[in-house]
Amino acid sequence: MKKEVIQVVSRNNGELVSKRVEAAPYEFTIATRAKWEMVIADEDMDIRAGEFKKINVKDIQLDPDMVAIPCTFSHHALVSLIKVGAKGGARPVDSERIINAAYVLGQETGKVNEGDLLAVLNVFPIMFTREALTPQTFK
Repeated sequence: MKKEVIQVVSRNNGELVSKRVEAAPYEFTIATRAKWEMVIADEDMDIRAGEFKKINVKDIQLDPDMVAIPCTFSHHALVSLIKVGAKGGARPVDSERIINAAYVLGQETGKVNEGDLLAVLNVFPIMFTREALTPQTFK
């Protein structure tokens, strides 16, 4: 197992926080059973065609050992979901995470309203194929 010391950069109360951790790649098996979670805007937002923006969304809880993959179909006429963000920033896949933000790209100029369906996430349970390294924090 190839270990590396990497920098994990996230935000905490609006400030950038960097943590050095020892981590390693690992293998997992993804299930063929999944569930759909709706990504719903939790605020109003103006957007322009081609603009990349972050929008708050209603909390989505991801249990440990779950991965979320955005559905490829467009669910909103004005925006496409690029990725999601979780409270507290990056966390290992074997920990609980709460998605509370979406990063979207404007397809057309207009307004996204609170309560709009932005996208759907495909949420899959995973199983580690081999022992994963627990990241160790370094100072």
